[in-house]
Amino acid sequence: MLQELYISNFVLIDKATITLSERLNVFSGATGVGKSLVIGALHFILGGRFTQDIVRNGKDEAVVIGKFYVKDGSLLEYFRKTLDNTSIDEELLLKRSIDSNGRNKCRLNNAPITLSILKEIGESLINIHGQQEHETLLQGMNQLQILDDFGGVSPLREKFSSLHKQIKEKAALLEGLKKNQRERREKTELYAFQADEIDKAQLRVGEKEELEKERSLLINAEKIYNAVSSCYSQLYETSDAMYGTLKSIARELQSVAKFDEDLVKVSESFNQSLYQIEDIAFSLGKYKENFSYDPQKLSSLEERLDTIRKLTAKYGNTIDDVLSYRNEIEAKLKQLSEEGSSIESLDEELTAATALLKQKGCELNKKRISVAEKLAPLIDKELGDLGIPHGRFQVEIKSPFLDDNEGVSVLETNSSGISNIEFLISPNPGENLKPLRKIASGGEISRVMLALKHQLAKVDKTPVLVFDEIDANIGGRMGEVIGEKLSSIAKSHQVICITHLPQIACYADEHWKVSKFVKTGKTYSTIENMAGEHRIEEIADMIRGAEKTDITRKQAREMLRDAKKKTKAVNLTSQ
Repeated sequence: MLQELYISNFVLIDKATITLSERLNVFSGATGVGKSLVIGALHFILGGRFTQDIVRNGKDEAVVIGKFYVKDGSLLEYFRKTLDNTSIDEELLLKRSIDSNGRNKCRLNNAPITLSILKEIGESLINIHGQQEHETLLQGMNQLQILDDFGGVSPLREKFSSLHKQIKEKAALLEGLKKNQRERREKTELYAFQADEIDKAQLRVGEKEELEKERSLLINAEKIYNAVSSCYSQLYETSDAMYGTLKSIARELQSVAKFDEDLVKVSESFNQSLYQIEDIAFSLGKYKENFSYDPQKLSSLEERLDTIRKLTAKYGNTIDDVLSYRNEIEAKLKQLSEEGSSIESLDEELTAATALLKQKGCELNKKRISVAEKLAPLIDKELGDLGIPHGRFQVEIKSPFLDDNEGVSVLETNSSGISNIEFLISPNPGENLKPLRKIASGGEISRVMLALKHQLAKVDKTPVLVFDEIDANIGGRMGEVIGEKLSSIAKSHQVICITHLPQIACYADEHWKVSKFVKTGKTYSTIENMAGEHRIEEIADMIRGAEKTDITRKQAREMLRDAKKKTKAVNLTSQ
């Protein structure tokens, strides 16, 4: 249950602390005073989407804190798993703030949490039934949701939905594979040709550089040979070769070096150079002797370089790039081969999954028919209590996929099942059942919604139920019936209700009044607890407004007394 709600700087609310009963809590007040702010604060603490506009003018941030006490052990265990925190106990403190720059802060028991976690936790604690539900009741998908919620069919629907999604994905994949068969064949042929072309070339990394070096050598072979021959001849081979002259110089230096130590070093250095020149001459001679030139080899080398140039022009700038592209081709050929072979297996998988989908759809459909048969008489009784004594309610379930034995067409089903749901109603005797969306008036829609909410509340595991303006389009005569039903729901759930009817407010275990006033140019909304004479005054005010008299006060006391008696009698009956 929500034990306490603290609101600060939230739109028109400066500060408010609301201590709630574990049963029925009612908020009343004139139109426009800010009753919706209470619902807004609850939406805020539950992780709803809000902007900095809710921060009160002149303030830094808006804050809402909810203090909860959770009795349900399975719900606590769910929170512990969600938050990965085994220390969470029955008392939970949810806090959310938003500053004037739009920055949100969310905390659980003073520990920071994300907004998505806050929303997940909040939805497990509080279920808000808003005014807009009267309109959504006319929509088939929402009617289906109501039926599934009442019958506990949602898990089965989710399994169907999951399988339906898988089939849609498989069908889309299969369609794409079949559609692209020609393109895949053309790609396979192209990649195979390219792979063969690269493989035949037998490329090596660094080969191009080696060949270009060898090519340069062969092109300049004659020039190289002539240069080497000339150098060798001048250095060693002719009668006046440099080597003989240098050797003579070496002998002369050696003959006089013994007379001067400085010349010894010069002589030794010259001899070392002479040895090096002799080695050079020997190397040039050997190079000249071994040098050979093959014009045919240059031709084959040019052909090889031309092959490499063509491949690098088509598949990459370097041999490395070409070889990398070859690896890519291998992977693509493998993928195309797998896609080709997967069409048949995917077709078989889709056939089996579609058969299973129909089976699950039929199971879901049968379950819904059973739930609909159970719900109809309960709503009939509710309608009688709500002033439609001869009203008849029925859930029409149709499925175009149950009359044949062929597989369910994925394109014709939706993720919620193979059933189409329609709520039918006959509000008057002698009238045929017709779709609620076609014949119901605003008052009748409101009463059907009330009837459904009363029944749904009995199976709703959410501990706190909030009803925003549940009495919309309902007159005072039905208010007492609604009050009784809310009181009945409050035996198993904590109920929070916004109302303008005194007949409902009388059944409250805690009654709060929302007011609005202007002070020093600023507007304030306040929330006050109504007890004792203050509550009698508020009920009387709800009966007749500012013109209340002692008679209306007497009526208020009688209404409170009667509501208390009826609540007590209902409690005794249910024990």
